[in-house]
Amino acid sequence: MALARQIDLEPEILFFLDRDEEASVHRIAAVNAATPDKASLILAADDECDIRAELAMWIGRIVPGFDKTDSDKTWRTVHQVLMMLVRDQLPRMRRVLSEALKCVPDAAHDIIAQLARDAETAVAGPVLEFSPVLTDEDLVDVIHGSPLTASLIAISKRVNVGEEVSNVIVDTADVDAIAALLNNQSAQIREATLDAIIDAVPVFPLWHEPLVQRRQLPGRAVLPIADFVADSLLKKLAARKDFDESVTAALAHIVRQKLTREDGGLSLTPGPLSVALDPVALKAATGRASDLAKAEKLTTSSIMLLAQDGLTSMMLASLAVKAEIPVEAVKEVVQSASAKGMLAIAWVGNFTADQAKILQLKIARVIPNHAIKPKRDSWFDATEAEME
Repeated sequence: MALARQIDLEPEILFFLDRDEEASVHRIAAVNAATPDKASLILAADDECDIRAELAMWIGRIVPGFDKTDSDKTWRTVHQVLMMLVRDQLPRMRRVLSEALKCVPDAAHDIIAQLARDAETAVAGPVLEFSPVLTDEDLVDVIHGSPLTASLIAISKRVNVGEEVSNVIVDTADVDAIAALLNNQSAQIREATLDAIIDAVPVFPLWHEPLVQRRQLPGRAVLPIADFVADSLLKKLAARKDFDESVTAALAHIVRQKLTREDGGLSLTPGPLSVALDPVALKAATGRASDLAKAEKLTTSSIMLLAQDGLTSMMLASLAVKAEIPVEAVKEVVQSASAKGMLAIAWVGNFTADQAKILQLKIARVIPNHAIKPKRDSWFDATEAEME
């Protein structure tokens, strides 16, 4: 072990120590700068995973300063070691290598590309998010081949995500990945792609805040966003100074409408019921919900996500369009806080009985002990005749 630490030792002796039967000896020799490169090939196939991990970290440290033109033979050895490590059966080895190479600008493209396509997200994630070696073509290829949310999120967080990559991410319709993309202020997003996000955003509350805070938001996109975001986000939108005067004035008007005193001057904030039932807001929301339904984006899952925001015009309109009943019928159910009415809407809209209970509590504002619970088999506690 003492010999293995010496940096002025003859390479032949270090090569001999690399093959020592004691793991503690060749682990030290493995990271000795004077160890011959060919010894790395032996260590890359070592039975001890700790040895291979040490080697992966060491290789990751020497690659950035490696001049591939000065010693082609040495580089071929290093590359061969990297290829052995990137194919290691233990994910831990590949993860160590990925962490070591993720920010190296001159890492071998074939090694990084293979790590980026690794089935383990802990391996692929670091290079997908940070590696400057990956091209837009590489990233698009990974997106087409890997529907894993973790990989999509890693790509969405990259510095200066290109327009084409952003477009492909949005095409996946992965809610979390699109949220990460919107949160990434350096990501380049085409206006057409942003329009597609805005069309679907009422159904996905997770996108509201990053969209409101996104820099260089086109003025024409601002007012549609203002229609459905929560009051706190609307105020943030109205406080921005980067819109032209006409947009700023329109936003101020919307804020004043939402803050209209409901009870003759005692309250600055209207109740959620009056805001949700506003005829103009309901009409606009019904149009948006219909468009989403035509695009097959208005699903029970998306509406349940929307329900997290509580009682809103968009929520009521979405229920009406999904159940194929007049929005006025939904409006009556909500005004009367009817458990049976909301249960029937959920049934005709193909929601589950468990979802129906949530809709009774969050949207119809039914008192908890008056809500109609599902049967033990999670089915509706009413006959089809009663539902009709």
